[in-house]
Amino acid sequence: MLNFLNYPYSRPEELDGDHLIATYLVYGTDFGNIFKKAGNFAIGQTIGTWVKIPGVTQHMIESYQGRVVSLNLIQSGEENVAVLRLAFPMANFAGNFAIMMTALVGNDVSTALRTKLIDIEFSGNAIKSFKGPSKSIEDLRKLTGAYNRPIILNMIKPCTGFSPEEGAKLFYEVALGGVDVIKDDELFGNTDYSHVADRVRCYTEAAKKASEITGKETLYLVNITDSPAKMKDNAKAAIEAGAKGCLINFVATGIDALKEICEEFGDKLFIMAHYAGVGILNWQKGGIANPVYIGILPRLAGAHAIMTMFSDGRDAELKYDFIKTVQAQRMPMGHIKPVVTTVGGGITPLHLPGIFEDLGPGVIVGIGGAIQGHPGGTTSGARAVMCAVDAVSKGISLDDAAQNCADLKTAIDCWR
Repeated sequence: MLNFLNYPYSRPEELDGDHLIATYLVYGTDFGNIFKKAGNFAIGQTIGTWVKIPGVTQHMIESYQGRVVSLNLIQSGEENVAVLRLAFPMANFAGNFAIMMTALVGNDVSTALRTKLIDIEFSGNAIKSFKGPSKSIEDLRKLTGAYNRPIILNMIKPCTGFSPEEGAKLFYEVALGGVDVIKDDELFGNTDYSHVADRVRCYTEAAKKASEITGKETLYLVNITDSPAKMKDNAKAAIEAGAKGCLINFVATGIDALKEICEEFGDKLFIMAHYAGVGILNWQKGGIANPVYIGILPRLAGAHAIMTMFSDGRDAELKYDFIKTVQAQRMPMGHIKPVVTTVGGGITPLHLPGIFEDLGPGVIVGIGGAIQGHPGGTTSGARAVMCAVDAVSKGISLDDAAQNCADLKTAIDCWR
């Protein structure tokens, strides 16, 4: 029989209690040492370290030690790659993401395992530790009046450097074109020259002014990203100024900070989580895969929407990663609601048919430069996009729709 202090292996069905099961790719291993290294990793991330130490009791082993639930070593070119699944007792995480992430990808680097976290699952009642999103795309549709089609989001450009009054002019030009949502760029925080509350007041007034012409009022998502305490102050100030939505750069702020904002203000604000900075966490042979970090984790934390880098399919690997991430955001997960996928990054009206085919109407499409960079100006760029999304939703080709929409025809000629 294996000594379970050195070889903490269990079948998944033999796990007792609530566990998070993490799946890793492990690089640079061989058939001779992988069992011991994997066992040491399970121990080192939970109750001990890579050598035997005094004070470890049988109760600790049975209740709080991690377990290897599967291990498969495959040969990949010149380097072996293992697929390792570890079960972590939920009791170790103290109800916060910081400790959970430390257990999953930090702490005992002396085990010398080169890992990439590619998935997490939950056994028993572990999923009940999380609340997930409090709002859905239907709540956003009520705020925007956009039904039965993708919701169009614009990011104000330039990104930074202007006053609330100047920004309101930029906002008005986009809102006049009929887009559903406008957000701050992720680079624009609560600066000395543009406070959050001032932007909300000025942009809300611009939205009302545009609605007198368009018949719809564009929703504004103000960027409240800051330190945890100041982020709460920003959220309160934004709500007092009339905000109905906000943006948070959650990779930089931390997942627990996002969770706290969602729990305290999620009933008053539609909260979009932005992925800025995630690239430093997701590298080829290490780190955390995008489906985990911009799929599962912010969904568990309660974000209502998650900004996700768009892939048009020209790079098969990026497309695979994109689809896996969207699955993590949308697939059933117990009582946890889906998050609203928000795609962005180099999108033009020409991409809308493919996005609609892949993701359906229940998606936010973020279009920045193709609106502000339209040859006819910002408002024409917005109109072109709205013509395109209307056509796609009705099954009309963009070329056919462009016959009755000069702005769309110009956009097609420009971006094709």
